[in-house]
Amino acid sequence: MRERRRLLPERSKPEVASRQSSPAATAAARIQSETQPVGSPLPENATAAQAPAVKSDSSSALNVSTDRLRDYVGAFVLAGLDPRVGAEAEFFADHVQYYDQGVMSREQIREDLKQYAARWPERRFWFAGDMTVEPQEGNRVRVTFPLRYQLRNRAQDSSGKIDKTLMLEMVGEDLQVVAVSEREAE
Repeated sequence: MRERRRLLPERSKPEVASRQSSPAATAAARIQSETQPVGSPLPENATAAQAPAVKSDSSSALNVSTDRLRDYVGAFVLAGLDPRVGAEAEFFADHVQYYDQGVMSREQIREDLKQYAARWPERRFWFAGDMTVEPQEGNRVRVTFPLRYQLRNRAQDSSGKIDKTLMLEMVGEDLQVVAVSEREAE
């Protein structure tokens, strides 16, 4: 496998539970602001309102509420902490434009996620600002959000902030990630 060009060491994806709708709804109540990293206990008064605000460039022909998009992205981020390594793969379409690696199958992505989790067994991710929604042609929408991360293994650690972009497509009643990329946050 060729060397990846990612800002998060060897992978920048958070992972989520296996179903798209129910984990997203559950995750909405757990999404936390920059001051409350994912994986930390929630304060007693925590609510879904602590999720990143959503900035929409225009209304989309795709009929998906901004709350649903926010919940979906929150569940995707939380999957990076799921004890079921590779759970995030369930959010991906069968074939995905995967960072700078070209098109990869869901199974190839699952293997990449397993390797990433083995390299970085201690992972924390949290939102670091507002989410931007840009409607695209067809049943697609581009969602970009700033994400802070802390990664650790026995020998090293890494932390920083990226802007992650997911291209989401509505298939039936479910959303799927059809492309994922990231860049260093400003």
